[in-house]
Amino acid sequence: MNVLTSLDVLIGLIVIFLVVSLACTVINEWIDALLHTRAQQLRNSISQMLSSSNDNSLGQKFHTHPLIQALERDTNVWGIYKRRDKPTYISNRTFRQVLFDVLNKLVADHPINFDGTLEEIEQSLNALPDSDLKTRLLSILNEVKATVQDAEKRVEAFQKAIDQWFDESMERTSDWYKRRVQLWTFLSGIAFCTLLNIDTLTITQYLWQNPEARQAYLQAANNIIASASTDSLKKELAGKDSLQLNNVGQKVDTLLVSLREEVTQNTTIPLGWQLEKLPTCTKGGVGTWLAYWIRKLAGLLISIGAISAGAPFWFDMLKNVVNIRNSLKSKTLGIDS
Repeated sequence: MNVLTSLDVLIGLIVIFLVVSLACTVINEWIDALLHTRAQQLRNSISQMLSSSNDNSLGQKFHTHPLIQALERDTNVWGIYKRRDKPTYISNRTFRQVLFDVLNKLVADHPINFDGTLEEIEQSLNALPDSDLKTRLLSILNEVKATVQDAEKRVEAFQKAIDQWFDESMERTSDWYKRRVQLWTFLSGIAFCTLLNIDTLTITQYLWQNPEARQAYLQAANNIIASASTDSLKKELAGKDSLQLNNVGQKVDTLLVSLREEVTQNTTIPLGWQLEKLPTCTKGGVGTWLAYWIRKLAGLLISIGAISAGAPFWFDMLKNVVNIRNSLKSKTLGIDS
């Protein structure tokens, strides 16, 4: 019995962490919509790949290329104003096509032709003005020459090497954005936990002492898992770590409303600050006041750390714990019968 009760308490906590994590996801999306972080970082990363330390002309030509401008879109930000958004994703094939189209305008007499041989491509690259990009491309070409012996496959291998170079750069960009999102989530978690008094220790005690609350959160958890939109939402949330984020705000709002209706109609969770109930040095003594705030700080820190794990983590955790709980429940019923 105590095991099932403990799992029910854990499920309730996970549901709360999931709800707040989803709210942080929405805030992250608002911040990104305002700052246009993904598109700006993509633009900066490509500029770093193409430009020398004192010359960004190739980067400018790349970003103003018609194929890149065709990826831009008009966006209505929060319904307040419209703007022209830069692309947040570029395929390696598009990158390669635009790159060599830009370079061919610099070497009109020796255009880079992928229908020719690798040696002809090397001659065209040597005709380029000296730059960090030229050095990098020749380095990639020489590596292909050294590793691919079949002359007929060298050009294709060179193209794939360019694609790989771009993909590796985008992986670093994605890692940078992932760290930025984690920071935003952490800061949002601090704000939510502090303003709403999301104290894991207090909530745990409340759930343990209130069977109705545990049952309400268990039902909410089952509804989440059974929801047809759970898997698609999880995939889109996981996409926040890449440069191909879809808008998840509408689905998040729907899930938040569903959870709120399921839980708040059946129980009230101890959230928010009740200033009149806070201990003071004169009311309970310094020891009581200090013990209260040490426990409160610990509960808030646990909540902040949990929320920082992110919504995808809590989706997986919720499924696993509910499955364990259902399995134990079935075994218990089998023994009783």
